[in-house]
Amino acid sequence: MSNASPTTQPPDAGRTAHQFFVIQELLGTPELARFYTELLITSPTTVGAVRDRQGLSKSTAYKYANTLAELGIATELETYENGSSLWRAEPVSGNWTDQTTIELGPVIIAVYGATSVDDDLELFVDRHGKAALAPVVTATLAYLKGETTRRGIGETLDIPAVEAIAVSQSIERIIGVVKPHDPTLSEVTFDVAVHDRAVEEGPYQRADA
Repeated sequence: MSNASPTTQPPDAGRTAHQFFVIQELLGTPELARFYTELLITSPTTVGAVRDRQGLSKSTAYKYANTLAELGIATELETYENGSSLWRAEPVSGNWTDQTTIELGPVIIAVYGATSVDDDLELFVDRHGKAALAPVVTATLAYLKGETTRRGIGETLDIPAVEAIAVSQSIERIIGVVKPHDPTLSEVTFDVAVHDRAVEEGPYQRADA
């Protein structure tokens, strides 16, 4: 019999692994990420309301709601609105570390979700791949904090200025709606305002819209 001590994991290792799996699932399925984001920013709400706001079929909407429940990030409540159950989504976040550390949260999930409905984001992904979205989200946050310009985003990411302007504007509209629901940005303040008119052109709307 071996005298080696049993391997133990940190108490939060299971939670960290689960968060990673959930984020990976959302980032890999834009439509699911979009449904999750809509549910998160309008919680508590009904599946039908999310379906109407995002233009989904009834079967698809309930499939996504059940998937989020299985992932542990959405709950069907025991309260109702016009005869339909209310649902609540919880923010999910985590860090991805390779050569650098990227903090992943609802804003990045929302941006990935919008690639299926936003032409500028879809074009950017077609040209540069999905992995290039995270750095441009970080750069857009830097712009909103007053640390760079839209053209500076292009220089930092080595993309044409016109492309940097278009994709950062698309991401800015999403940040304007999702930031209050993203715990990774709770301590972040912006020097550049995200105007309501810009938000109205985006794929997500504020709950009171």
